[in-house]
Amino acid sequence: MTLRAAGGRLAGLAGTLLGVAVVVFVLLRLLPGDAIDAALGTQAGLLTPAQHASLERYYGIDQSIPHQFVTWIGQLLHGNLGVSVNSGTNVTTLLGSAIPVTVELAVLATLIGAPLGVVLGVLAAGRPGGARDLGVQSAGLLGLALPEFILASVVVAVLGAVFRYFPSAGTFVPLTHSVGGNLSQMIYPALVLAVGLAATVMRTTRSAFLDVARSDFVRTARGKGLFPRRIRWRHVLRNSSVPIVTMVGIQFGYLLGGTVVIEQVFALPGLGRLLLNAILQRDYAVVQSAVLLIAVAFVVVNLAVDLIYRALDPRTAES
Repeated sequence: MTLRAAGGRLAGLAGTLLGVAVVVFVLLRLLPGDAIDAALGTQAGLLTPAQHASLERYYGIDQSIPHQFVTWIGQLLHGNLGVSVNSGTNVTTLLGSAIPVTVELAVLATLIGAPLGVVLGVLAAGRPGGARDLGVQSAGLLGLALPEFILASVVVAVLGAVFRYFPSAGTFVPLTHSVGGNLSQMIYPALVLAVGLAATVMRTTRSAFLDVARSDFVRTARGKGLFPRRIRWRHVLRNSSVPIVTMVGIQFGYLLGGTVVIEQVFALPGLGRLLLNAILQRDYAVVQSAVLLIAVAFVVVNLAVDLIYRALDPRTAES
C-alpha cells in the first residue's frame, strides 16, 4: 500500500467516524423525551419552568443541537468523554469496565465459531450435492435463521431447569479474578453467538473452497497423485483463505457491537448492555461515546483484516 493510498484510507476512516458521530448525536436527540423525562417520568410535568430550565442546564441540553455537538466534539478531542448523568460516574470508567467483557465474549465466540465454520465448510464442499453437503447446509441455514434471543432464552431455561444455573442470580466474575469462574459465565453466551458465526463462515468457506477446487493447480496436484486430504487442507483451503479471513473479520467487528441481546439475557456487564440501559435512560454522554467506540472498533478490525489478506495475497497490495 502506497503512502497516498494509506492517506486516502485514513481520511476515509476519519470521515466515516465523523459521519457516525453526527448521525448518533442527531438521532439520539430526535427520540421522544429527553434526559429529564427519563429520570423523572411523569413527575417531569410537575416541574416549574425555572426548575425545568435548571435541569436542562444540569443535563447539558439547554443549548442548541449544533452547539451541543461542537461542545461534545471539542471535549472528545481533549480525551474528555463526559460524565454519566444517571450514575455520576465518568464515562471513561464505565466504558473501561464494560469493554473487556464484550471483547472477551467476541473473542470466545470467534474462537469457537470460526474454526467450526471452516471445518464444516470444507466437509460440505468435499462432496458437493451429497448427503453430507445437504446436511451441513441445512444446519447452517437453521443457524442463520434462528434468532439469537430465542436460542439464548432456550439455553438459559435449560441451564436453570436442568443444572439450576441462573446467569442473572450471581455477580459477574472478571477473568483477572478467576479464570474458571469467568469461563463458566462466558462460555454459554459465547456458544450462542458462535452458532450464527459458524453458519456464516461455513457458507463462505464452502463457496470459496469450491471456486478454488476448480483451479488448474488443483487438477495438477491430483494428477501428481497427492493425497486428497492433503490437497483439500493444504492447497485448496490455503488459497481460499482471503474471503474466509475477510468474513471472520467482519463477523468479529459485528460481535463487538452486536452483543446487546446476549449480554442482556445472560446479565453480562458488557458494552451492549451498558449502551441499552443508557439509551433507555437518555444518558447522552454514555450513548454517544459507546456508539463511537463501537464504530472505531469496527473500523480498526476492518483495517486489520485488510492488512492480513494483503499479506495472504500480495497481489491485492497493488490495488
